[in-house]
Amino acid sequence: MRVAIVHDDLVQWGGAERVLQGLCDIYPDAPIFTSVFDYSNKQLRKRFGSKTVVTSFLQKIPGSISLYKTLLPFYSIAFEQFDFSEFDLVISHTTRFAKSIITKPDTAHISYCHTPPRFLWHFSQAGNYGWLEFFMTKLRIYDQVSARRVDFFLAGSENAKSRIKKVYRLDSKVVYPFIDLERFKEIDTFDGGYFVAIGRSNQYKRFDLAQSACKNLGVELKIIQGGLTDEMVVNIIAGCRALIIPGIEDFGLTSLEAQALGKPVIAYRRGGALETIIEDKTGLFFDYQTVESLENAIKKLDKKKIIASDCKKNVVTFSRENFIKNFKQAVASLL
Repeated sequence: MRVAIVHDDLVQWGGAERVLQGLCDIYPDAPIFTSVFDYSNKQLRKRFGSKTVVTSFLQKIPGSISLYKTLLPFYSIAFEQFDFSEFDLVISHTTRFAKSIITKPDTAHISYCHTPPRFLWHFSQAGNYGWLEFFMTKLRIYDQVSARRVDFFLAGSENAKSRIKKVYRLDSKVVYPFIDLERFKEIDTFDGGYFVAIGRSNQYKRFDLAQSACKNLGVELKIIQGGLTDEMVVNIIAGCRALIIPGIEDFGLTSLEAQALGKPVIAYRRGGALETIIEDKTGLFFDYQTVESLENAIKKLDKKKIIASDCKKNVVTFSRENFIKNFKQAVASLL
């Protein structure tokens, strides 16, 4: 079976790209179609440089790598222009517009979706776009129409499944992503006395809540937003008291990464965190997105006896091996 993989863009190395690498493990001969590829990114080049990567016309626009967010309205056009006539199966891996591809009737299209576009459907907690709202409304209509081109949806979480149903009125089957447990073996952990928050610099991450809460309590907070090697990130997590997730995550691979090191997680009681944290056993929740509510959760941490072995046991389900097995089974059941 001839398979192609479609990914939104290859400009940063993060959780989505780790999952993409897992898909490449399942389909090692499948080319990757994407809007733009930052060949100067060492992490991306190391992991995908040997693959056949097909980019769109956006790649030829000067400054497209740094301006990729500005070019988001053109992504749909870029994906529509790819030709998949030689493939039997196309898997789009997306949080935005990779699912907009057009395939012929005899080519199956499975979309592995972690969320409908956050910026369109206000999952990123963005407010009204003002004079751009008319244009955003047109994009929402297009997003709903293009979702109908997908033959089958796989969701990256129950949270994503719920969003797909709400936005597209379509059903999906959940296949959880994975973390590479090998990264966390043989890592010496310690209590450095600080808390940590991890993620790209997006408003919906609500790092401002973590900053204010930790400042008020007189505790140190380290925020990791990129630019560090995997080893450096793991070592920082290894020394934290707990990981803080103050925003609404689609799923939250960082929650699993912290638990893989035996570290508890303090998270807002919404979104994907509900699927990765066992309350009072591997972490704590706070009920309101306020500084006071987060402060109270941080204070409770010392009173709870969260055992490192319980955290590590919880993440075994989310191994690479289980992901590969579950994804293959899901695809086989759909075709």
